[in-house]
Amino acid sequence: MDDLIAATLARASGPAAERPKRPADAELDARLTAHLKRGVAALLDKKAEKLVVLNLQGLTSMADYFVLATASSDRQAQALADAVEASLKAEGRRPLSIEGYSSPWILVDYGDVVFHIFHDEARRFYGLERLWGDAPDATASFR
Repeated sequence: MDDLIAATLARASGPAAERPKRPADAELDARLTAHLKRGVAALLDKKAEKLVVLNLQGLTSMADYFVLATASSDRQAQALADAVEASLKAEGRRPLSIEGYSSPWILVDYGDVVFHIFHDEARRFYGLERLWGDAPDATASFR
């Protein structure tokens, strides 16, 4: 039991970037990257605006990435959320939850990736880019 606790503490100490990746981690990272690219492509296919991918790894345990996108109407926001869900469902992934489907902020939560689909005014109001200002912008890696 002490070995299990020591191993858990060793894994949890220090930022994730400082810890060496195990082979299983590399495989999970590749799968996560593929899912992110697929979700981003679905958003871009439906004409999402102001797309930003924030890398939260090492900053929080709630998710590895936030994907932020802006829609110009309720209908487009719903179409964006549906497109993300359909594209990742084709990969065998289902969201843990979808919140706010009829509101100015739709959240599609996959655990490791959370897609935030905003109306422009809601995006400015909540300011997730400001709130997570220390998160690196990884958008270029997923377009």
